Amino acid sequence: MSDQADNLPAVPDPGGAIAPVDSGGPQDAEASLAPRKKPRARRRRKRRQVLGGLADGDHSFEGVQHKLTVVIEAMSAAVDNLEGLDRRARATAKEASSAAGAIASADLDETFVGMTNEVATAQMEAAKAVRKMLRAAQRAKKDAYAVRRAHARLYGALHRVRKGRRYRTPKPGFFQR
Repeated sequence: MSDQADNLPAVPDPGGAIAPVDSGGPQDAEASLAPRKKPRARRRRKRRQVLGGLADGDHSFEGVQHKLTVVIEAMSAAVDNLEGLDRRARATAKEASSAAGAIASADLDETFVGMTNEVATAQMEAAKAVRKMLRAAQRAKKDAYAVRRAHARLYGALHRVRKGRRYRTPKPGFFQR
């Protein structure tokens, strides 16, 4: 065992620097004296735009209408996904409950029946939580539609006037200085 231990490379100190293993050749001496390359600077990751760039600073009429449309589309997709999840969660809870009944009628140990009933109860609670999220998403979608209509009603006429002019008009708040 001791003969094999002598042939192993040196293990670096956990707190110290890593020493290169020297085979005695001239290339190892040159490599240890050569300056080490600096590590590359880390590139900053580009931030992902959430929901199509809602926080882009564009507060024009068209920009706000577009942002509201993006929110409505996202809420529509969320409602669709949550409706499917709700159906699956309720079906799973029903299956677990019927499995508990089948286990009970098969005269198996009561611990298995109890555990299966607990799973059915937990699945039902999860289905209730999904239903609650579904209702919240539906409300958010409805409210986003209402906000888009109200925004168009309040600022649509002003937008048409400003858009129809040949010359640029001052930004809102210009005359309040």
